[in-house]
Amino acid sequence: MPNRKLELTLKYLTAPQAGKRLGLSRFQFDMRLNRGIFPRPTFTDVTGVRYFDESWVSVARAILDASIQSEAVRH
Repeated sequence: MPNRKLELTLKYLTAPQAGKRLGLSRFQFDMRLNRGIFPRPTFTDVTGVRYFDESWVSVARAILDASIQSEAVRH
């Protein structure tokens, strides 16, 4: 029977994986989370590891796309 952490990594993305999926560096990803630009992680375990599901990634992608479009309009 797999342990709890293994179950979580099969079901969710970790912060580095989610950031990579969005094409962001670790700094860019963490900055957006800390500033509240991205929603809170789907789940955070007792050790502080943050997990993100696919719907979270979709929302974050929409936020990134909207900010890119907003930048393009300004210039």
